[in-house]
Amino acid sequence: MPLSSDPNFVASKKVHALLDYWNARRQGKEWPSRVSIMPWEIAPYLPNVVISEINIKTRHVYYRLVGTKVAEMSRFDFTGRWLHEMQLASQETRIWDQAYAMIIETGSPVYGHTGIPISDGSEILVEEEFGMFPLQVPNTEVFQCLALEDYGAVMHFDPDELRAMRPVKS
Repeated sequence: MPLSSDPNFVASKKVHALLDYWNARRQGKEWPSRVSIMPWEIAPYLPNVVISEINIKTRHVYYRLVGTKVAEMSRFDFTGRWLHEMQLASQETRIWDQAYAMIIETGSPVYGHTGIPISDGSEILVEEEFGMFPLQVPNTEVFQCLALEDYGAVMHFDPDELRAMRPVKS
């Protein structure tokens, strides 16, 4: 499985920098609170950040914020959408469900690898590493997640060549 609770599973300097930030905000707690995350303190990473909210009972994931680089690479801004309503662009289409389930089960950050194929799915054009970090919120039925997607040293290409994420047609 392309997921792990070991931060050494990914080499991304951006993911490790966000892990350091997350750890500094914990203040002796298992997870930092959402209100302790200050956007201006992680400004260089905001284009690569996703903030989601996870319902513990239903395991439904709602995307509260999607960074501009993530939206560009997904070819869709999925802010305000539910994970289960999306047709994902990733090589491993269930990786995000599995990653959120792993956070629920372990209570720990999750690290992973996936690829984004070209639009016909015949080959991987972009390799991606990510880290997902749980956050406490006042509502005990949900928690939030601060994630960072790193596409590495992406060479110049036309994002329209990537497989697009899109809503599932009902």
